[in-house]
Amino acid sequence: MIKCRENIANDAKKCYYLINEGVNFMLIEYRVKNFMSYKNEIILSMVADKNRELSDANLFQYENMTLLRSAAIFGANASGKSNLIQSFVFFNNIFSSYADTHKMIANLPYFKLDTESHNKPVSFEISFFLNGKRHRYGIEIDSKGIYSEWLYFVPKRQEACYFERKRNEIVRTGTYFEDKKALDYIKPDATRPFLFTLAQDSIKEFTWAKEIVNYLKFYIRPSNLPEMFFKSMIEEEILKGSESEILSKEEVLSFLKDADIGIVGISVIEKKTDEDEFLRQFIEFMKQKGESVEPVESNELETYMHHFKYDERYNVVDEERFPLDMESRGTVKLYALLFPILFVLKRGGILLVDEIESSLHPLLCERIIRLFNNSKTNPRNAQLIFTTHNTLLMNPKLLRRDQIYFIEKNKYGESGMYSLYDIDLDIRSNFNYLNNYLAGRFGAIPYLGEFNLSI
Repeated sequence: MIKCRENIANDAKKCYYLINEGVNFMLIEYRVKNFMSYKNEIILSMVADKNRELSDANLFQYENMTLLRSAAIFGANASGKSNLIQSFVFFNNIFSSYADTHKMIANLPYFKLDTESHNKPVSFEISFFLNGKRHRYGIEIDSKGIYSEWLYFVPKRQEACYFERKRNEIVRTGTYFEDKKALDYIKPDATRPFLFTLAQDSIKEFTWAKEIVNYLKFYIRPSNLPEMFFKSMIEEEILKGSESEILSKEEVLSFLKDADIGIVGISVIEKKTDEDEFLRQFIEFMKQKGESVEPVESNELETYMHHFKYDERYNVVDEERFPLDMESRGTVKLYALLFPILFVLKRGGILLVDEIESSLHPLLCERIIRLFNNSKTNPRNAQLIFTTHNTLLMNPKLLRRDQIYFIEKNKYGESGMYSLYDIDLDIRSNFNYLNNYLAGRFGAIPYLGEFNLSI
């Protein structure tokens, strides 16, 4: 049972605070297969193309590779865009100590619109840099548990094996696995990744496993947590301060002022309540993960936005404070997004945002993307992956062609993904991505009927 606000907050927020500042981590490639609408394998590559016609902006060099700082995924409603974000979340959750893996396996989100896919495993593979070395990790899961698992890395020039697993047996270990005698007492769990097992605190031999699991658990951050979750984290930083130095009141206020939403000040107060909205939403969130929680008495933190108050001659005479829930939907969302945005920009990692334009103006979305694409505001080379319907963001001055992806679903319910760079186009300096996309030249748009209604 979780008894108090402090314990809930600590457990919830550890994915944002258990960070090794010396770690360098970058996504190279992500593959997923037989997950929700992805019957066949799709590949999201963050490797920049070397074509000279593309701008060198929005890139960074790491080791011997040139990687993208952001990727945008466009597509029609129900095409499968959100499923890509959900696949990252599912993959991330299998490394969570709180996850009920038996329940996850019993309810695998495999492709359900044919008669064969339920007999095949859900598959994930991720390639990434960690502390200067390239890694490739994959796992396949079916209704019986972990079907297969593999981990490779590149210590020098050639890829080397850490281990390969088939069901509950380790079928191969490489020379870098080191203490192979440990396998006499460390056995694979049928429902847990072997990498997760090796990374447990009770096992001291495999520090590399701990580093990799920390990456997979803590550096891939979806923004789909309840907005009250991030709101509470910002409030605590502003009111109480922290050693994390993620944000300050001045930074939050500066960001909100630059967003041109009429806010001139911000304040946070503390008041006692039986159960605040953060707890209510987070308790529900934990219940969905199978955790048992109960209502508790807590101290609620409340944000107030300050606006100028004017006399009849429009002279500023005072400030009026409004609680956050009286502000617009866009203001609330922007305020909540500030924490994960500033966190990854200062600490590095991957930020996943589904429908980035929801309640936000296109120009504001553009500014957020530019924060990631700019080396000055993104010195840690954080990467932003987002889905969107906002075609105004399909702008060659904002995104390169290899940063623009499309997801399209065929008549059989199968989603496929491809890059704008993969489309054979005669690109000229005045080529308009937006108009060509809306004209159907790139695919991934809805083909609408007449909507004939008898009213």
